[in-house]
Amino acid sequence: MVWPEDDARHREVLAALRAWAREIDAVPYPPGLDIDALMARHYENLREESRRAEPVMAMVVTTTAEVSVLAVGGDIDLAGSRRLRSRLAEEIGLAPRGLVLDLTGTAHCSARGLAVLLEVTGEARAASVPFAIAGCAAVVRRAIDVVGLAEALPLHATAAEAVEWLDLLDRLKALR
Repeated sequence: MVWPEDDARHREVLAALRAWAREIDAVPYPPGLDIDALMARHYENLREESRRAEPVMAMVVTTTAEVSVLAVGGDIDLAGSRRLRSRLAEEIGLAPRGLVLDLTGTAHCSARGLAVLLEVTGEARAASVPFAIAGCAAVVRRAIDVVGLAEALPLHATAAEAVEWLDLLDRLKALR
C-alpha cells in the first residue's frame, strides 16, 4: 500500500484511529471496518480530486467609502454561478453606495452565469443599489452579445470606468 509523502502525519492519524477503535471495541460496528482500507480509500479520493484539476472560481471584495468591487476570476460555471449569486445578494443586502462586478479575470461564463448577471442587475435596481459590470473578457462578452443581454446589463470596459459611471449616477440623483 502506498501512502502519502507525509508519512509522519499519516502514522499519527493511524495511531489515533487505532486507539479510538480499541476504545470503542465493545461497541458493535459493521464487520470489515478496516482502518487501513478506510485510509487507503480516503487517500485515493484525494488523488482523484487533485487529478480533476477543475478551474476554481475566486472572488475578492474590495470596499471603499464610495463603492464595493467584487472581482471574479476563473470560470463562472453552474457551481460558480451559485456562489456568485449568493455573494452578490449578500453585497446588495449591505446596501453599498455602489457595487461593481469586475469580470476581468473570468475566462468563461455559462448560461446560468449570464442569468445570474441579469437577475442581480434587477435586484440591485429594486434595492436602489447602483450596480455595474466591468471588464468582461472577450469570450464572456460574446456570450452576452449572442444572448442579447448587452442592452439589459450595465457593461463597462474597466472597473475604473464603472466606478466613474456610478459616481456620475450619484451626482445626477443629487441634482433631482
